Amino acid sequence: MEIYINEDFRLTNDGSHNIIIEERKLIKSTKEGVADRYEWKDVGYYGRVEHACSKLIDIVEVRADVIGALDALVKMRQQLVDNISDIVRKMEESVNVPG
Repeated sequence: MEIYINEDFRLTNDGSHNIIIEERKLIKSTKEGVADRYEWKDVGYYGRVEHACSKLIDIVEVRADVIGALDALVKMRQQLVDNISDIVRKMEESVNVPG
């Protein structure tokens, strides 16, 4: 059994009693000429589909929150860089003013 939730998560089973949440991970190559690849890694084992689905919702929700927070941090960092650049420019202009 393989049920694809999205491109990064799927549910499988181990052939007996466990439902497995798997996440697709990028494996970066450390060797020249060898391409990066994706592999499925186990996130957790669950005895019931309901439990696996509940956990999957939590995992996806946390990842979305982290991505949202990361986006906000990137925007804040850019704003800080812009503010510092403006301050440095104004300082340089004030030093170069004849007076």
